[in-house]
Amino acid sequence: MVELVSGANTDLAGSELSLSLPGPFDLSALVLGADGRVSGDRDMIFYNQPNAAGVTLRDTPEARVIDLNLARLRPGAERVVLVASPADGTSPFGWLPPPLATVRAAGRPVATLRPPRLDTQTALQIAECYRRGGRWKIRALGQGYADGLAGLARDFGIEVEEPPAPARASTPAPAPAPAPAPAPAPGRRLPAPGPAGDVLLEVLELTNAERARFGLAPLSAESRLAAAAAGHSADMATRGFFAHETPEGVGVADRVVACGYAYAVVAENIAAGQRTAREVVAGWMDSPGHRANILRPEVRQLGVGRAEGGEYGVYWTQVFGTPR
Repeated sequence: MVELVSGANTDLAGSELSLSLPGPFDLSALVLGADGRVSGDRDMIFYNQPNAAGVTLRDTPEARVIDLNLARLRPGAERVVLVASPADGTSPFGWLPPPLATVRAAGRPVATLRPPRLDTQTALQIAECYRRGGRWKIRALGQGYADGLAGLARDFGIEVEEPPAPARASTPAPAPAPAPAPAPAPGRRLPAPGPAGDVLLEVLELTNAERARFGLAPLSAESRLAAAAAGHSADMATRGFFAHETPEGVGVADRVVACGYAYAVVAENIAAGQRTAREVVAGWMDSPGHRANILRPEVRQLGVGRAEGGEYGVYWTQVFGTPR
């Protein structure tokens, strides 16, 4: 049995598996298409809707369990995201014991999932099962949400109609931002002020603008590099460190390989405390080492990550790569 930390993945030998989570937690699942979004409300499996094609949520005396038969998912399904939330619906993860999930196949434990320590968040992406080259794999995640399942559901295309709620005092916005969408509990979504994708796309566009000034080819967005960048930003924010290597010595090369990216060239920029995409790219360009990464002629692709929390309020990561 292997332990998967955030960003690590492993092959699944078959199409049937289960994930169990003991403790004061609920489990949910989202079935996603190739576009990373649900096809409708039926693609969210939770306590009020515990069954969908290929997915069943059940309780045992010891744990909440999600059973998956990946061969029986709805047509067009490419991913299943597995989600934990507090059983009482309100307690932040920082008040609860660390979640530890177990993946079983044919009744035998094959992997454990130990997400990074969270603070004020009330929903957590634990893992995803995804199709790669005709085979199914499972990847450990670790992304937290301060507005619970509603914020997470909105990110994947489910419309949530709830009365407005006041902002949580313990998670103030780090910069002026559009008002967050209504949520079922106080707080707002962690990844960015406003749509996270817009902020990360702006970093890519500003980076390419700097490269264009020096006659360099633009970088294209790469989802596996983005997963590595997002995971590292979230890890720094939740565990309170600021470095290219984790406390366990895991570096950028390890992270991109764990996300399934075979690289010929890889490099990384990190930053903390900047409030906007423009501010962080300007800061990198003012730093010789970071500037050199942005202007490396041999890199072809870029992934960008951003997470809020920790001592500096916001953590940014750029991962540059050229595939092998």
